[in-house]
Amino acid sequence: MDTMQKKLNFILNYNLAIFHLILICLLVSTPIFSIENEDDRRKPEIGAWIGATNPFPGTPTQQLLDTSLGFGAFARLPWPYFLYTEFGTSYSVYQSQTERALTTVPVYAALAYQLPFDLPVKFFIKGGGGQAYVVARPSNTARWNDLIYGGFEASFIAGRKVRIGIRLDYNKIMETNLDTPSIYDFPLQSPFDDTRLSNPANFQLRNADFFHFGLMVSLLI
Repeated sequence: MDTMQKKLNFILNYNLAIFHLILICLLVSTPIFSIENEDDRRKPEIGAWIGATNPFPGTPTQQLLDTSLGFGAFARLPWPYFLYTEFGTSYSVYQSQTERALTTVPVYAALAYQLPFDLPVKFFIKGGGGQAYVVARPSNTARWNDLIYGGFEASFIAGRKVRIGIRLDYNKIMETNLDTPSIYDFPLQSPFDDTRLSNPANFQLRNADFFHFGLMVSLLI
């Protein structure tokens, strides 16, 4: 229980440190904001983000894997009246105190809605889905699984061509395959095989929950 509490405190402190750093950047940059006009906010854009990537607190995923550093890329296309279509991907590797590890590469499409507030800082809420390429160790299984995506963003346009902000992304990876690794399809085993992986009872359907909190920058094109 103490270990879980320490992990949770580390995640919270790590995210708070990033949030404070981003908040300072926003406050320092406020005097040089250029007022965003209608043409600017309707342009397509491409961008990237980097920041903390975390198993969602309170889930079995958080009990097995540690917080990591992740990064991603995205593109947005405008619709009429505050709507965008966003496409994106990211890359994260989650380690643990044991032999367990997980690599995730989600690919998603989402509808992004810009809240209609007349403020220098713009707010987006997002929802969509896609697929996630997942590599799990120690079994080294790799497959594509279904993905549910949600997100929130607070950003502003500086210099009329660059958007800077913070974003929070939620990924729920839906496990769809419980097959035993192919090397254990036959009853013959070598002394070097991991006996834990040869028993199908050890494989359970588990959905994984993650959230990413990072600093983003994009270019309006």
